[in-house]
Amino acid sequence: MMGTARLAMIGVLAIAIVANIVQFAGIDEVAPDNYEAISRKPSSDIVEIAQRNAAVDRAYGLSWAISEQQPDADVLVSANDEDAFVVLRFLTLGFGKASTVSLASDSLDELTSLEELRSNSANASVQKFLGDGHGHRLEDWFYIRGECSDDSAPKLVMGHVPLDAETAAETQSDTGLAFVVVDSCLLPNGGLSE
Repeated sequence: MMGTARLAMIGVLAIAIVANIVQFAGIDEVAPDNYEAISRKPSSDIVEIAQRNAAVDRAYGLSWAISEQQPDADVLVSANDEDAFVVLRFLTLGFGKASTVSLASDSLDELTSLEELRSNSANASVQKFLGDGHGHRLEDWFYIRGECSDDSAPKLVMGHVPLDAETAAETQSDTGLAFVVVDSCLLPNGGLSE
């Protein structure tokens, strides 16, 4: 009698384990990346894994682009972004791998607009990102590289510039501004001054 009860209990336990494994695999398959327990990632690089998450990419994508394309850059932050300087400095030094980050004495929005930057004939590339802006509102970020850039000693300027009506209609901005990172050689008079 005791042997039959044990066999029945082992059978029930085996069925429960198999059902749990099948059910768990199905739940794990539809879970967000950070909640998956048994799936393997395509890489062990934490940055590569994190870039798959849209929210993380919105926060750090622009900095990662700087680190990939122009590490060791000297970066000037526009004076009109002084309130966000500490955060921008942290992200640009840490994730963007910049050499220095300083606050400029003048404002980028007084020198140029996004339309002027995008239509510059010396542009090598313009990348657009949807980012979590200051105050966590969604805003468009642009990374504008110039053919005039010195990749051995890159100099970048970052800050907000005004949008024209057409660009504002195609972007997520509710402020009429876009955040740009631009090679200083693309700016009038060589860019901003410290």
